[in-house]
Amino acid sequence: MLSVQQMEFLEDLWRSIGLEVVIFVVTLCCAFLVRSFSPKGTVPGRKVVSPKHKASIDLPKSTGFRRNPEHKGTQGRNTEPADVLKEVMQSFHEQSAGRPSKILGLYAELGHLLEKSGQTLLEVAGGQTANDLYTGLAQLVIRTGKHQSLDSIIDDMVVHQVPRSLAFYESVMKQLAVQKQFRMALRIYDRLVEDGLETTAITYSCLIRFAAEVGDFSRAQLFFEKLSSLTTPSIRAYMTILGVHNKRQDWPSALAVIREMKARGVTLDSLALNVALSTGVAADKVEEVLELLAEAEQMEKCVPDVVSYNTLIKAFAQRANYAGACEVLDRMQQRKKYPNAITFNTVMDAAVRAGKPQEAWMRLQEMRKRGFTPDKFTCSILVKAFCKAGQLITEESVDQALALLDEANDCLDTTLKTTLYNNVLDITTKANLNASILNIMQQMRVRGVK
Repeated sequence: MLSVQQMEFLEDLWRSIGLEVVIFVVTLCCAFLVRSFSPKGTVPGRKVVSPKHKASIDLPKSTGFRRNPEHKGTQGRNTEPADVLKEVMQSFHEQSAGRPSKILGLYAELGHLLEKSGQTLLEVAGGQTANDLYTGLAQLVIRTGKHQSLDSIIDDMVVHQVPRSLAFYESVMKQLAVQKQFRMALRIYDRLVEDGLETTAITYSCLIRFAAEVGDFSRAQLFFEKLSSLTTPSIRAYMTILGVHNKRQDWPSALAVIREMKARGVTLDSLALNVALSTGVAADKVEEVLELLAEAEQMEKCVPDVVSYNTLIKAFAQRANYAGACEVLDRMQQRKKYPNAITFNTVMDAAVRAGKPQEAWMRLQEMRKRGFTPDKFTCSILVKAFCKAGQLITEESVDQALALLDEANDCLDTTLKTTLYNNVLDITTKANLNASILNIMQQMRVRGVK
C-alpha cells in the first residue's frame, strides 16, 4: 500500500505531465494508422511516380544523355517518334536560353520511343533528316562544353544505322580544334578510322598539330609520315614536326626534316632553321650544328639571322668555350648580321664560365658602344663575374659593379636587386675593403635595398 505522502506526490506528477503524455500517445497512434493504410513504399506528402511513368523517362542505353527534368516532353498526348523528331529539329532554330537542355531532353525521349517501337531513326526520318539531326547534336554538345558526349552520339548513329561521312567527322574535328579540345579531336579521328574512312592531306596536317598539342609525339610523327606520302607538307606542317623533334631533342630527325625540305624544293626560312639549330644544341651536337649553319649561309638567300648565331653562341657558352663564342660573334658580323643585347649577354656569360671575368666587363663596354643598355641578365652575369674574383677585387672593381647596378636599377625587381647588392657586399666584406663597404651600404639605402 502506498502511503499518503506517496499518493499526493503521484497526483502532483500526473497534474504536471499527464496532458503531454496523452498528446504523445494519441499522435503515435495516428501515425501508426496512417502508415498502415498508405501504399507500400510511399511517404506522405511526396509525389508518387508510377512504374509506367518512370519507364517513360528512363534514358535508352544507346545515348549519353539524361532527360532534362524541367522538360515536360510529350506527356498527355499521343506521341510518335516522328512527332518528337519534328520538335527536336524545330528546337535547333530557337534562340531561348534553355534550348540546349530542351533539345537533349527531346533527343533522349526520341531514343526511348524508337527503342519501344523497334524502329530505327532512318525508318522514321529518312537519310537527310537523320544526318541533319546528328550534325546539329554534335555542334550543340561542342558549343555547350559536353564534348565527352560525342562518343555517345556516334554510338547512336551506329545503332540507328545512320551513315557517318568523312565530311561529318572532319567538321566535328574542326569544331573541336576551335575549342582547343585536341585530345577529343584525336578520338574522333579514331572513330573515323573504325568506320574504314581515310582522311585528306589537309586533315593530316591538322592532326599533326593535335597530337603535338597533347604531347603524343610518336603519333604526330606518324601523321606527318602519312601526310608526306600523300603530298608535299606545308611549311606550317614542317614547323610543327620540327617543334616535336625539338621537344624530344631528336637531332637526327630534325636534320632529316631539313634535308627533306630542301629535296622537295620547300623554301627553308630562318624560323625552321632556328628550330633545327636549337634541337642540335640541346642534343649537344654543336659540330654538326655548325655544319648546318655553314650550309644555310651558302644558300642563294642567306637564311641565318641573329637568332641563328645567338643559338650557336649559347651552345659555346654552355660548354664554357669563350673562344668559340667569339668566333661566332665575328662570323655573324662578317655576314652583316648585327648583334643584339642577347648576343652580348651570352658572350659575357661564356667569358664568365670560362673563368675570364675581365673579358666579360670588356664586352659590356662594347655593348654600350653599340647603343645597348645593361638589363637584369647583364647584371646577373657580371655580378657573378665580380664574385668569382673573390679576394682579388679592388675598390675600382667595386665601383664598377655599383655603377652597373645603378644604371640598370629600373629593370631590376626588388628580389633580384636585393640578391645582387648583397652578393657584392658579401664579397667586398671578405676582401676587407672598408671604404667600398660604406659606399655599397649608402647606395643600398638610396635604392631602398635592405
